[in-house]
Amino acid sequence: MTKIEVKNISKSFGGKKVLDDVSFTIDSGDFVSILGPTNAGKSTLLKIIAGVENPDSGQILFDDVDVTKYPPQKRNIGVIFQNFALYPNLTVFDNIASPLKAKNISKDKIEMKVTEQARILKIDALLKKRPNELSGGEAQRTALARALVKDAAVYLLDEPLTNLDYKLKESMKIELKKILQTKRATIIYATPSPEEALVFANTVIFLYNGHVVQTGGVRECYTSPSNLIAAQICSTPPMNLINTKIVTKGNKDFLDFEGKLELDVTHLNLPKEEKEFVVGVYPFNLYLNPKGGNSIAIPVELELQEMAGSEMTVRLRWNSSSLVMYVPFEKELESSFKMYLDPTDFFIYSKQTGKLITKYKKSGA
Repeated sequence: MTKIEVKNISKSFGGKKVLDDVSFTIDSGDFVSILGPTNAGKSTLLKIIAGVENPDSGQILFDDVDVTKYPPQKRNIGVIFQNFALYPNLTVFDNIASPLKAKNISKDKIEMKVTEQARILKIDALLKKRPNELSGGEAQRTALARALVKDAAVYLLDEPLTNLDYKLKESMKIELKKILQTKRATIIYATPSPEEALVFANTVIFLYNGHVVQTGGVRECYTSPSNLIAAQICSTPPMNLINTKIVTKGNKDFLDFEGKLELDVTHLNLPKEEKEFVVGVYPFNLYLNPKGGNSIAIPVELELQEMAGSEMTVRLRWNSSSLVMYVPFEKELESSFKMYLDPTDFFIYSKQTGKLITKYKKSGA
């Protein structure tokens, strides 16, 4: 297991800055997810940690040793990238075995380890095939087996489930989590999927446009996204965002939702210098029926229904805001209806800075 420090890493390609002064520390043995959308810089960051790409500036430290200029073979890492780059002239068996052969491990031990890893990843029937005979999912699992068969101190996984079909991806989540839990190693798992980050990792690093926008425990970041960017990254569909402004009546302050709803926020002591705020609420916190005594009914217009397994993702219009909620698949919706929300589910962000100010709570709570 290895402690990893990323210090002020920057990287540009053709004048475009892909990583901009990225810094964070990963404790020895931690399982970390780097979560961010496409083009956030995830793959480039993992390649720099692996040593296959050099940063323009900054340092990578393993257990307080500067390894920035070390080649990959001196870093004791297992890696799988999106472009899994299997050796085309080697069989699946030999591709998986390649990191073991480089260590001069005995043939019997290599065969045992490769066969076992192939069985776990359900490619044991493919060991004699070559990469050009594999589907995308089979090639992905071969590359994954090649990374995991090695007893490394650090494992770097860049969207390892991307090329798998839905059914195989769901089963592989379970198997991969079991495999990774057996590894005494520091693991970094890059993904654009909040669901994968929540399933696998203990710690999450939100990366957006080459910047770290939040780090922390998975539960902490999910229940309290610290800024508007993190709020949009940490769930699928993203958190609903609603523009509001402060209206003062007498000695009370209200958040005004385009004149359709006023919420007393006097007790929250919102910054007096700011007059506009953004309220965030997760899609699963919007309801078709009242949920407890705090529920507020609001009239909405149906825009679109999308099937999502046993549920539907429903897109709605409330005043000028577009909202997303989940409803049971069999539910028939009218073109307009009342939806319910609970203000205690609201996150209040500064429109000026994008930072989380507070989560709404009732007066006296």
